[in-house]
Amino acid sequence: MTELIVSYKSNNYKHEAFDLAQRLEVECLSHEESKEVEDHINVYFLIVNKSNHYLRKGLSRKYKPIFCNFSDWATNYSDPLLTKCLKGLPDGFRAVDTTAGFGKDALQIAKDIRCKNVTLIEKEPWMFHLLKDSYNKVEDNVTSVYVNKFKILNMDSKNFLDKNKEPYDLIYIDPMFSGVSKSKAKKTLQTLRELTTQNKQSNLLGAAIASLPRRVVVKRHKNSNHLEGRVPNYSISGKVVRYDIYNLNS
Repeated sequence: MTELIVSYKSNNYKHEAFDLAQRLEVECLSHEESKEVEDHINVYFLIVNKSNHYLRKGLSRKYKPIFCNFSDWATNYSDPLLTKCLKGLPDGFRAVDTTAGFGKDALQIAKDIRCKNVTLIEKEPWMFHLLKDSYNKVEDNVTSVYVNKFKILNMDSKNFLDKNKEPYDLIYIDPMFSGVSKSKAKKTLQTLRELTTQNKQSNLLGAAIASLPRRVVVKRHKNSNHLEGRVPNYSISGKVVRYDIYNLNS
């Protein structure tokens, strides 16, 4: 079973690390204590330090830090398929990412010059912490333009949609792919799989459609069935990923 432990290398961050561990209801260990944990391969360490807080699977150097790298994604990453999904949305469109994860897709949406704001919904407390920590530590002007559009909430996405009264133009859903081997999954996706509470979200697409946005976009593996059996108006497909488009209001 995969375990999450909060750790710190410097005593300067001891109190911050213990406070975080208490909020996440997990164990907190110093770097030296962390070295004594058995079976490191099944442990993710959430490292608290001055720069971005990050996850590392085990303590081996072969496992690179995992965090919300907004500054890198702002300049060195682009998803042309997702960009196509935004075509036709109005100037000043408002979006909700119901499955925020590490925030990479939300950042891609925020890059659209017509986007006014993006609400990121993330249920997992550890993931919410990484999102907020990276958001708060963005310093460069280019990335700040994008993340300043963010509103990050720690809650269940279906509960948010059921209670929401605000009008949104776009609701985005990215359920974790099933049927994709760990060897082929990106490390961020693998991390989400291993640390996410496995309670299957039911009728999220139905709740999104009931909110009556202009458009719902669902990210799927190209070979996956349509989410909840609902046939989209059309799809945009790549080599691995397919985006299903549900247009509701013009």
